Amino acid sequence: MFMRSVIKHIIILLAFVAMDVGVVNAGSFSFSAGSFAMVQPRAVRKAQKKQDKKEKNEKKAMQNISKTTQKRAYEIQSPEVKKRMKQNKKEIRAREKARKRQSNSQTRIGTNKYR
Repeated sequence: MFMRSVIKHIIILLAFVAMDVGVVNAGSFSFSAGSFAMVQPRAVRKAQKKQDKKEKNEKKAMQNISKTTQKRAYEIQSPEVKKRMKQNKKEIRAREKARKRQSNSQTRIGTNKYR
């Protein structure tokens, strides 16, 4: 009689554990709404693509304007100033290269590269 009640209690305990494990597994395999990309209407995608293209073209135009302005500013200088500007650009490039090398040498790959 005592043995039967102990076996019943063990079986009930195992059943609860099995149900609890099943609930935990079901919770971990559920799909959340954030994991799927929301499908947008075609008109929205098209408008977004058009906007992105417009922004890209504006950025490109600004870079072109900036480049031409820099060239003009260089061309109107006297030869001594042009020489000094050219030298400054070289020094800036060398400083940037050294700074980049210094920062990269702190990384794991950089330590091997810059021994």
